[in-house]
Amino acid sequence: MRSSSSFRRLRATAQLRGRDGGLNTPRPQQLWPGNLSDFGLMNFYESKATMSRNTVRWGIAPVTLMAEDFATALSVLPSNHHCITSCVDAYRSQGLVFADRHQVPNVFTSFEELAQCPQVDAVYICPSNPMHCELCHLMLNHDKHVLCEQPLCLTEDQVVELVAKAKARGLFLMEGIWSRCLPAYDKLRRELKSSQLGKIQHVECTLGWQMSNELTKSVAYAGVTRDLAPYAIQLALWVYRDVPQSMRVAGNLNHEGVDVAANIELLFRGNRSARMILSTEEQLSNLVMIHGSKGSATLSNLWCPELLVLNNVDYKFALPQAKRATIYHNRVGLCYEAEEVRQCILRGCTESKLFNHNESRLMANLTNQIHEMLHETIQNQQEFKQKLAI
Repeated sequence: MRSSSSFRRLRATAQLRGRDGGLNTPRPQQLWPGNLSDFGLMNFYESKATMSRNTVRWGIAPVTLMAEDFATALSVLPSNHHCITSCVDAYRSQGLVFADRHQVPNVFTSFEELAQCPQVDAVYICPSNPMHCELCHLMLNHDKHVLCEQPLCLTEDQVVELVAKAKARGLFLMEGIWSRCLPAYDKLRRELKSSQLGKIQHVECTLGWQMSNELTKSVAYAGVTRDLAPYAIQLALWVYRDVPQSMRVAGNLNHEGVDVAANIELLFRGNRSARMILSTEEQLSNLVMIHGSKGSATLSNLWCPELLVLNNVDYKFALPQAKRATIYHNRVGLCYEAEEVRQCILRGCTESKLFNHNESRLMANLTNQIHEMLHETIQNQQEFKQKLAI
């Protein structure tokens, strides 16, 4: 196991600020502060006109474990608002199993077939990371709206090109940072906006669990800096609404050169900071702690919290109950993201205010720099040791 630490001032992020110096990101709008069946989402939208034009017909590209959870999440929403009409899998037999389980009428074995399907309005993209950008382009080229799991692209330049295409064609495009759509996040944001915690000084989050050696040794695994870090980074950006000025990075690589642990600190203006501890080697608390001058807040489960503690007061957010359990913890919460996509499409938007295109660009910028810092430092240490041995 190899470890390293490094410090760097961030490059090429100033252009992402607005005229007021803040991050070019509108504040999140209020969503649904409770269970779908008890409050808002289902009852509110059921009261709307139920014409077929309000239904988003989803295509799944491709069938994966994440796609299974997305389909389960859609099942708690009104069927006249969301339905899956097509899916794709290289092995038709696997696609047919998915189609039978979720009542999907069309099964394809190529992405091109799905892209050309006239019964698809929007595509949920969830293959391995290197395929995301290419598939987004393919679907946009065939006039499909796109919801893509993170990362949207592997580089900032790729994000810029993809966003330009979506806007030029008048199509909706969103990176799947679904946490932003959750009721607990909305409640916390309203508290922060009203300065209930005072000036935020420090954010700390942990995210990690033991992953199999088979996965972390695989060339297909991107490492914690690209797999887990985006979930933590988006939260820090969301809390501070600013671009970090510099960062410190430490971490470990396994023998295959994959980063399996990272300790990241983002430093913001005004002596504010965010620290993120990530690991595939041990189970972490997966908590978020936000410290302000007047109080503190804690979120359980960074990616999909059901409990928010504000100044020692508990706020619980029960997730909708699906007939089928999700494979990954709490991913039935994807239903909030899916409904955000539908509402944006109905309004003719090309991006969501909850996680916009500019944030996708910044995320690609930051995650790449963090990844490079960790790996470059290790390489420099190895070269230095080799020189000493000569």
